This record gives sequence, C-alpha cells and structure tokens, in this order.
Amino acid sequence: MHRQNYQDILGLVQSPTRYAGNEVNTVHKDLDQMDLTFALVFPDLYEIGTSHFGLQILYSILNREKNIAAERFFTPAPDLEALMAQKNIPCLSMESKTPLAAFDIIGISLLYELNFTNILTMFSLSDIPFFAQDRDQAFPLVIGGGPCAFNPEPLADFFDAFVIGDGEETVLAVSRTVIAFKHQGDGKKSTLLQLLSGIAGVYVPKFFTPSFDENGCQKLSAVREDYTRVKRAFLPELTQDNFPMDPIVPFGKPVHDRLRLEIARGCTRGCRFCQAGMIYRPVRERSVPDLIRIAKTSLASTGYSDISLLSLSTGDYSRLPELMEQLLAISRNQCNAISLPSIRAERLTPELMTLIKTVRKTGFTIAPEAATQRLRDIINKNLTEDSIRATVKNAFELGWKNIKLYFMMGLPFEEAADIQGICNLSSSLASDYAKGKRSINVSVTTFIPKPHTPFQRHPQLTLDATMERLAFLKKNLGHPKVNLKWQDPRMSLVEGMFSRGDRKLSQVLTAAHANGCRLDGWNDHFDYGGWQKAFDQTGIDPDFYTSRHRTKNEPLPWDHIDTGVSQLFLKKEWENAAKQTLTLDCRDQDCTGCGVCDFKQIKPILHNSPVTRDMHQTYSPRLSDEAFARYKIWFSKLNDARFFGHLELATIVQRSVKRAGLTVKYSKGFNPSMRLAFDTALPVGMESESETFYIFLDRKLAPKEIAQALNRQLPTGLTVTGCSLAAKDTPEHDQTCRYLVRLFTFCPDTRAVERFMAKEEFMVEDLSKKGKIRKTDLRQSVAAIAHRTPDTLEMTMQPYNGRHIRPTAVLTQCFGLSEEAMGRTRIKKLSQG
Repeated sequence: MHRQNYQDILGLVQSPTRYAGNEVNTVHKDLDQMDLTFALVFPDLYEIGTSHFGLQILYSILNREKNIAAERFFTPAPDLEALMAQKNIPCLSMESKTPLAAFDIIGISLLYELNFTNILTMFSLSDIPFFAQDRDQAFPLVIGGGPCAFNPEPLADFFDAFVIGDGEETVLAVSRTVIAFKHQGDGKKSTLLQLLSGIAGVYVPKFFTPSFDENGCQKLSAVREDYTRVKRAFLPELTQDNFPMDPIVPFGKPVHDRLRLEIARGCTRGCRFCQAGMIYRPVRERSVPDLIRIAKTSLASTGYSDISLLSLSTGDYSRLPELMEQLLAISRNQCNAISLPSIRAERLTPELMTLIKTVRKTGFTIAPEAATQRLRDIINKNLTEDSIRATVKNAFELGWKNIKLYFMMGLPFEEAADIQGICNLSSSLASDYAKGKRSINVSVTTFIPKPHTPFQRHPQLTLDATMERLAFLKKNLGHPKVNLKWQDPRMSLVEGMFSRGDRKLSQVLTAAHANGCRLDGWNDHFDYGGWQKAFDQTGIDPDFYTSRHRTKNEPLPWDHIDTGVSQLFLKKEWENAAKQTLTLDCRDQDCTGCGVCDFKQIKPILHNSPVTRDMHQTYSPRLSDEAFARYKIWFSKLNDARFFGHLELATIVQRSVKRAGLTVKYSKGFNPSMRLAFDTALPVGMESESETFYIFLDRKLAPKEIAQALNRQLPTGLTVTGCSLAAKDTPEHDQTCRYLVRLFTFCPDTRAVERFMAKEEFMVEDLSKKGKIRKTDLRQSVAAIAHRTPDTLEMTMQPYNGRHIRPTAVLTQCFGLSEEAMGRTRIKKLSQG
C-alpha cells in the first residue's frame, strides 16, 4: 500500500530519480529471511548522502553477511515530505520500499550538525518517537556514528547508542550482538543496551546521568563503575576487505559523481583547529598494489570515468607519483580522469608535475586557513607564504584555471592585521598569477572550535563580530580576479552551538523542528527565524555554548569520550599555540606524544618502500578510427525509468557501455567524450516503447552481442530491443508519434475531444530557447485523438514547423489539466511498428 502510494506521488516532485532506488550495485535481499535488518540513514538529500564514502563502506560490509540486509534512507526534500505527510506515507527504504520503523537497527550517519533536524523529520514521517525513553521496545534500535558522535550529548536523549570511531569492525560486532539477543535474549531493551555497552567504541547514554552546576555546565555521572569512559574504536589497517569494491552508482547528479579511492585515513600534520586530524589518528595508508586492484575492480563494476583520491591530505601519500602513474596506465583507452584536488608545493616533484599535466583538471583547493605567518604558526599549519605562492603558481602553470583559497575568521589570538592579511595575500596572488582566464575564489567561514582539539575551550566569534569582519572583507577585497564567498554566519552559530552542546539542546532541536526548520545546511532552506523562535521558547542562549570562554577546570560534555589523544597533549598544544611554537609532523620527525599509538596494534602505517611494478601487465593499443563502426540501438524506457532526465539517461548508457566492456570510440582533445548521440530527448516522466541512440563501437562486435551485453548492465526499466549497423543517412525527425495517455484525475470526454478536433487552429505563445516569442498551433500538431478506455487516450502527434509537440502541451492548454493532474498522468510513447 505504502509502496504504491509512494510511486504515485513521485511524478509530482522535483528530481524523482533521487527516490527511485534500483541503482547499479544495489543489494536486494528477502528481509523476511534475514536474521537482522539494518537501516542505513543519511539525514540529508540523496545528492549529498549517496556520495558519502562511509555509507558505502557500511553498506558493503553489512550486505556481505548472508544473514544481514542493509538498506538505505535519505531525507526527502520538502516537496516530497509534504506529500508523504499528506498521504500518511512513512520513510521507505531505497531498495525494497520497506518502512523505516520496520528495521531492527536504524543506523544514522552524523556528519554535520546542521543535519540534526533532518533526523527528526524522518522520525516524524515514520511515526517513531523522538526520545529514546519513549521507545520501550528493543527495536528499532537507534544508533549514531560519525564525527558528530565524538560529542554525542546534544543527541543523547534521542539515541539508544553511538559508535565512536572507525565503524568497519564495530558495526559487525553490534550486529552479531543484536542477532544473538534476538535469538537468546529476554526481549528487554535494557538487556540489549547492557550487551552493547560491552563492545569497544559503543556509548550508551542511558548509563550516564547528567547534572548541571551553578553555572549551567553539564557533568555526567556513570551509572556503572565498570563503564565510566568510552574509548574510540580503531581500525588498525586499511585493506581490500574493508573497501566497497562494488560501490553503488547513483542516479541524478550527486556532489561526488566519481569513483572514490580512500588512499589513507588519518593525518600527521597536527593542525590545532582540525578535529578530523585528531580523531582519526594515526595515519594509515593503503598500499599501491591494493589501490590498483581496487581501482580495476571498481571501474569495471561501476563504469565510472573519474577517480578521486580521498584522504585528509592527499599530497602526503607516500607513493603518490607511483600511484598516479599506475592509475593513469589502467585508465588508458578508457578516457578516465583522476581528480587531484590539492597538493602542497613541496610535494611537487618533477615526476609528479609531469603526471599532473596529463590529468583532466577539476577543482584545486589551497587551505592556508590564516593569511599571516604569525597566525598560521599559532594554528600549527606548517605552511609558509613562499609555499602558498609556489603552489598557486605551479597549479596555474599545470593547467588549472581556478583556484580556491580557504580562510577562517575568529581563530585564537586573531588580530585585525590577520583579517587585512586575507585581502593582501589574495590580491597579491591574483595580481602575480591569475592572468587571462585564470581566477581565484576566496572562501571564508567562521572558525568553530571543535571537541577533542587543542582549541576546544576557545570562544567562537559572536554573530556581530563575524558580520563586522565579513563586511570588512567585502569592502576591501576588490581585486577583479578574486571572487569572495562565505558561509552564512548564522549557520555557523547553530553549528557551533551543537558542536559543543549538551543534553539541554534536545529541547531546542525539537522546538526548531516544530517551527519548520529543515535541511539547515542548505542556504535556500535555512530558517534562522525558526531557530531564534526555538531559543525564545526554550530559554536557551546559543552564546552559552559558542562565544562563552570555558575555563581550564570546567567539565566538558564530551569528557567521557576517549579519542586516544591525551588531555595533556591537547593542553600542551594550546600552550604551544600561545607561544607560536610549531609542533613538527610525526610522519617525518619524532613521535609528538599525542597518546594514540601503542606501537603494537595501533601505529602509523606508511608505505615508503618503492613500488614494484608489474612487468607482465600489458595494455591493448588504441584502435584506429577505421576499426569502429556506427551502430543504431533501439531501447525502451518504461516504469520507474521514466523519471530519468535526458542527461541522466546519457550518463547511465555511457556507464553501462563501460561496464559491458564494449570497445567504444571517443572524441579527440583534452577532454574526450564517448561518441554517443540520442535521436530525441524524452521529457522527465514520459515512458517510451522505442527510442534510439547511435554509438561508435568496435566493428567486429555482432549486433546481438552488443544488445545482450548492454541489457546485462542497464538498470530496471531500460531495455535494448534491437541493434544494427547504422545507415549513413541522418535520423528522420518528421514522423508522427503515437502516445498512450492515462489520466487518473480528469479525462476529456468524447464531446470535448470532438470540439477540439473540429477547430481549425488553437494558437498559443511561448518563449523559444533564444528568448523570442514563438507561436504554435496546437490543433495542427494533433493528427488524431481517440479514447482507448474512459480514462485513457491515444494521441497521434505530428511535427509542427519542424518541432515535436508533446501531449502535455495539448492536455494543459487545450483541455485545462492542472500541473498536479499532469504529475499523476502516465504518458507512454508507443512503438511505430
């Protein structure tokens, strides 16, 4: 029932493919036959969540287990949320369209504080009580994990448990514990929570009681003597076993639409503001041979054309030149691109520079964080102005056209000269290096002190102070080659509040959600008025959590979370910041004594040894142009595939061709593209029994072989129905088209159709793509209309002045169907045969 209602409303929303599911490499299991069902929830839109590498890791690890089924959930956009609430449809999984509340475990990724209201949105739609104390049954069990879990207190009242640290091994330990409880336990939630608390890295809020001193500061008291601190879970080594070899290939346009290779985890730089650099220690690199094997397998299973190297500091990877060279080699004849987002000047060896020149250029980011050497030394950035200038110069010379510089406002010990320095450095770089079409984007944001960093007690800039600094930059950063961008300081205020908040903030979160706050990380959805109202309703002052100075003896809400980095080290690093003393990189220098490593199981893993090349590896030579032939391919686009837009469809076909292993011809030049052309472009929501595209493939391939290979790779709803060598003549566009139109709300009766067909003309006006007024006679575009059934029409459309007019234009403008009615209408283009 829910599934059908859900499908019925997808035609009424924007970007319906973000909800369709059935992407390539999704896993479908019979949930009734599983020992455990696991909902993986990313509380943001599909375009963000489906790009998250951690979600792909967990999805892969859980679904490898024969008795566990993991399915995905993303936050619906406001248009779909409103329809779901109206129709009483709960959040449904991407794979089987099963309600969220029906899963045993609901695992929520906590990547960003401004996603917190989205969690309540999904609970509300699914009729799941917000607060853990109101969920008496053991299931669904609500668990959170990710960087925001390192201060879990603002969400502690909503969650049953949190996973602190690396999740690869912990998620399986939790799953196996829950399965054993289901088979042998007494059914009591308290028993299950007791069992979970015995797993390394699992925090159960119920076993810690909060109290507040006279200043309003939270202190936690452990309920049990044997459970007073929660030590972060560590993954000792990155291997192929914990890598998603067959990642899901999203529909639509995700923010990271490429194969992501995590080459390392952790960072040794020691930047004092950086939470990730502290909580993901020590650095663990994947070996080049492992990465090459992963890349080969994943490229074949996804059809991706782009590879992105993922780590906190890609340029620090020990064998980067060898890795780049081998990735480029396996990409030969496949026209793949490797994304190298940033690299420090001191890492640009001549060998690496030669390799980079052959790479397609995407974005290039340099993060000085601070514009003066004094402030960079304070934050331990270990970056000189000479290095910044050399990196910018090299990046432009290597082919990048735009460079992004990232700065923060409100860093500890910041002075007016440091803000002026942003203007001076950016303008100087632009004047010296941004010639011709080159440009520099300067991005500034408010520094948000994060838990478990040396700056965790430092006050955040007030909203007024931030606005003053931003106004100064807008006024004084006027170089024509520099574009200034910034994050809304009010968003930073809310983020900072939750970053260092406590359990009292649960009431602010529920109030803000009730006030309509949703998708707070999106500028066009962020509603600061709703948050201000929530502050007033609850009496909570956000400045208590952001701009108030915390004394060195004040208890912190996250004191019970042990990242492995000692408090003594954090204190020492604060003192070094005050003295402008640098702490050297432990990758190249002696151990800095942060406390993470035991140098037995937990230790840095660096692959410094030269990589042995596979001398037996060979690559097929690129075929000559004469080796290719032009093929015409017929295909149908039915059911859920009707939601694919034309650009989506083109991408889907291209990746299917690559996964099928077909040898395809590419255009010439620096950014080669697959020689593929569609005959016509169908609008979103329209089905078709027969469409065509043309593609250049190896002429030795048999048409039947091509069709079979593509059908094994195309998603549900797309089917190749025929293939042949294409004639040399161009496609014809002057034929009539027949459509089957099923109307669910209103169908013109026979008399209405006869009156329309009796007209000599029905002129309408619209704007052409060039912005000129264009007249169209809709009557002359219709050759025939006939009723198949009382609610179904067959419409035969004919070209008008060389243009194909769709049935939608006739139904809305001639018969008065509303936009909502058209959203519920099913239109299928019929085969001409």
